[in-house]
Amino acid sequence: MRYYTMTELKASGPLDGLDAYTDLLADALYSLHNVTDPDLGATLSTGRIDVTMIVDADTLEEALHKSLTATRTAIHVAGGATPDWERMIREVGTQARELTDA
Repeated sequence: MRYYTMTELKASGPLDGLDAYTDLLADALYSLHNVTDPDLGATLSTGRIDVTMIVDADTLEEALHKSLTATRTAIHVAGGATPDWERMIREVGTQARELTDA
C-alpha cells in the first residue's frame, strides 16, 4: 500500500540560519531512494517545518516508521542533529493516510 505522510517538526535554537538549512534539508530529502515525492514547507519566523512524502508499506505503523526514519536521515545528511529523538518523538506530529488508486 502507498501512504502519504506529513511530519511536523519544530526547529530549536536561533532561527536566523533556518532558511539556508531548509534548502539543505530539501536537497537531502530529494536524494532519498526509499520515499516518493518528498517535499517540505517551513514557517521561518516560528521554526515550524512540515515534511511530506509518500512511502510504500504494509501497515500504517510501518508507513509512519519509514517516514520518520527518512526524515531523521535527511536531517542528519543536511548537517542537523537529533539528540533525544526518541524522547522528542512524542512531541513530533506525524500523520499518514492510505492512498487509493482513484
